[in-house]
Amino acid sequence: MASLSESIEQEVKRRGYETMMDYLKSYQRQVEETIGELRLRHGARAFYHVNDEYVPHWLGEPGKAHEPISGNLRQMMDATADGLLHEISREIAQIRRKIEERQ
Repeated sequence: MASLSESIEQEVKRRGYETMMDYLKSYQRQVEETIGELRLRHGARAFYHVNDEYVPHWLGEPGKAHEPISGNLRQMMDATADGLLHEISREIAQIRRKIEERQ
């Protein structure tokens, strides 16, 4: 009787982990979509509008300084997005290992 009870308990835990993993995968897809939309709709459009409007008039040091700064900004945004997606993937992998350990 104890083995049946243990088996049922393990199955309940496994299903709970699988549900958590499904939620995280869904969240990851939503984050990826949101990041893509923000980059395309808001970030890129605003950046290029301001860039086209003002940067051509910058002379001397401001004009020279613009490219590295805008490049660094873009890299920071990408790194932040990539870091978030990496952490979600890491959490999914940990849950997957828990499921595998219980089988």
